This record gives sequence, structure tokens and C-alpha cells, in this order.
Amino acid sequence: MKSELPRLLSECDLDVALVLGPDGMSGANPIFRYLTGVADHLTGILIVHWTGRRQLIHGTMERDAARKTGLELINRNRWPMHEILKKYPQPLEASVEFYRRIFADLKIHGRVAFYGTGAIGAHHALLQRLQAELPGVEIACEFERDIFQLARETKDAAEIETMRQVGETTCQIVKATVKFLQSHEVRDERLVHQDGRPLTIGEVKNFIRMETLNRGLEEPEGHIFALGRDAGVPHNVGVAETPLVLGQTIVFDIYPRRSGGYYHDMTRTFCLGYAPPEIERAYRDVLECFEQVVTTLQLGQPTQTYQLQACDFFEARGRRTIRSDPKAQSGYIHGLGHGLGLELHEQPSFPTFGEHPELTLRPGMVFTIEPGLYYPEQGFGIRLEDTYCCDQSGEFHSLTPYPKELVIPLKAKSSPVSSSRRGSRSQRRAASPRGGCLF
Repeated sequence: MKSELPRLLSECDLDVALVLGPDGMSGANPIFRYLTGVADHLTGILIVHWTGRRQLIHGTMERDAARKTGLELINRNRWPMHEILKKYPQPLEASVEFYRRIFADLKIHGRVAFYGTGAIGAHHALLQRLQAELPGVEIACEFERDIFQLARETKDAAEIETMRQVGETTCQIVKATVKFLQSHEVRDERLVHQDGRPLTIGEVKNFIRMETLNRGLEEPEGHIFALGRDAGVPHNVGVAETPLVLGQTIVFDIYPRRSGGYYHDMTRTFCLGYAPPEIERAYRDVLECFEQVVTTLQLGQPTQTYQLQACDFFEARGRRTIRSDPKAQSGYIHGLGHGLGLELHEQPSFPTFGEHPELTLRPGMVFTIEPGLYYPEQGFGIRLEDTYCCDQSGEFHSLTPYPKELVIPLKAKSSPVSSSRRGSRSQRRAASPRGGCLF
């Protein structure tokens, strides 16, 4: 949490954290967004002192957005770049002089760490020069789990409430997408428009994009809507020209966010009309694994515990896992989940091979649980994912209020599907482990 930053700076022996703002794109720098707390267009430089003092260097054009932050404000015109360039016409030299003046005027010294995003080579050149040119300053570097990653591992109540709201809206988008699919008719085992044209993945993805925007969210990372064999490779996003076919798995992984703000992440796997027996069996395994994990979440437990639990479960069912075969391309081939917040992937992770044993479940953590099975050679993949949070009392709650049903029933007036394709009544009932369809 942000309130932990003074402690983290002290524990990491840092005097100042200097966060370079985005290059004009509001979502380009989640740390800057984290500290300013505003989604408006805002660039600049944030200076966080170990004492807790925070200063924002901003441009004149963004002075109104800067006021909304409540931070101590400094207009960057205090160090006019046009004057600096007259004396230092080379860009690198001008940048070094700009920071030299900032450090001298604001009396910044000691161990200083830089954060932000941008061109690696350019920042490396700048930091090398600053280390040589700034007396009394040591440029500190952190390879992983830096102070902001540590702070953002846990969220406060306001952040979690925002993420809950984004989760509810995301579920509304999924519900609308299911209704959109059900609004089409079936001909020759495909969903079709009234004129007989097949409904395609690309058309569904366009519908999802419009629903996302209409409901006040954005999807800077896109989404996954993949069918059949394509769904058998976890990060395939879906081929636009593919028609929607009955009885094949659809992996629908959606991860929108509020503008410049917090993400939600959820996945459902669907079959249109019916599910073949081998898909039903794999789906039930994934669902049971998911339920076993979420019912055993416990405060203070290492996150790796739950990844290993998932591997135990699938291996006991005779399925390959990333632990039993790290090079596997089918079976359970990824981690159980990841942290979520202003970035789609944050801490904590759920490692397989002993990385970060210090990672334990703590109050304020928000993370996904997403077991899956993938069999591209058999033409299907399955993943189920909810976003969970741990409240301050240590209780775990899903932020994804949406049912887990495999089969999407289609309109009764659709052309009939043979009983051999649909499966028996008992098989169809097994495909919906929670009972009747809730769509």
C-alpha cells in the first residue's frame, strides 16, 4: 500500500525515489498513476522522499490536472529547457543539466532510485551520466521486487472497492456477449446471421470491444476469444475469420480496466449447444481444481503452495503439468495465477519451482486463480479464472460474480442437432455442474 512507502524506502536504504512520468500516454507508467491518483492527462516527475514528502514537477499545460493530485507542486518552468538548450545543445547533455539543476535546487542527495518506463538504452545512458555528474548522489538499482512492486502487492479498501466495481462491469460484458451469441440461429452446426452468413470470431470480438467502451471500460491489452484448436494454446487471442461452431471450446479471457486505472481479469470456457464427453471430463477436472484451491486459501500460506496443489490435483488425474514436464505443450502448462492492479500482471506470483519463497498471502492482496488444461492436438483448451481479494480480516472473496457453466444453450427454434452430436441428457446435465443455465 502507498502508506508503506516510507518504511520501504528506509528498509531499502533509499533517500529518494524519483518517478519519471509517462511520455504523454496516461497508461504508460502505472507507478506514476499509482502515486498521483488521477486518470487525467498528466506527465512530469514525481519525487518521493524517505520522510514521506512528495513533490510533483509538472508542465504548465497540465497545471489543473496536477492540482487534483494534492501533492506539493513545482512547475518545470523553474528550470526552463529552452535556456538549457542554448548552453547544452546535445539532448543528453541538456537532460543531465536539467536533472543537475533539479537535484541542486531541491537538495536531493544520498541514495536515489529512478523508476518509470521508456527506452532502456536512453535511460541507461542518462543514469550513467548522472552518476558521474551529481556529487553526493548514488544511483541505486533494483533488479526485481522494487519498493513500488512491494507497495502494490497489497491494496487498500478504496482500491479493492474500485476493483470490485470493475469486476461487476466485466461480468456484465460477458453476460451481454453470451446473449449476443444466443441471439443467432444455428445452421449446419454453426451460428449464423438471419441471412445465413456465419457469425465469426471477429464479429464477436467487435461486439466485446463496443460493450467494453459503452460500459466505461477500456481494453489496452485486448482480450482472448479463441475457438477449438486455437483455444488449446493459452495466449492465442482468436482468429477473426473463424466461424462459431457448435461443440467446440471457446476460451473467453477478458481483462479490461477503468481508463488509466485498475484492471479486472476473468476467464470462462464455453461450448455452444453441447459439449463432447472428453471436453466435459476436462472441464470438470479444471472446475474441481479451481474449487479445491479457492476453498483452501489461507492467510500466511506461501503462494507456491497453491500452484503445487494444482499440480498435485492434475497429476493425480493422469494429466501432464508444468512441474512434471517443464517443456510440456499440453496439459496444465502455466502458473495458477498472478497479482492484479494498475497492471495486468503484478505481484504476487504463484511460482512452480521455488522462486520467491517469501511470497505469502496477506491482507490487501488481489490476485487471479486460473487453472486450465490445454490439448491443441485434440482441438480444445479450457481455463476458468476469477479475481480474488483478501480483506483486512484475512477473508478471501471473489471479485468475479459470474457463474461457471460450460454449455451455452441456443434458441429452441434453431435447427435440430442430432442426438449423437448433442450427447445424452445426462452428459448435457454434467456439462453444467451448477445445475440449470443462468444466462
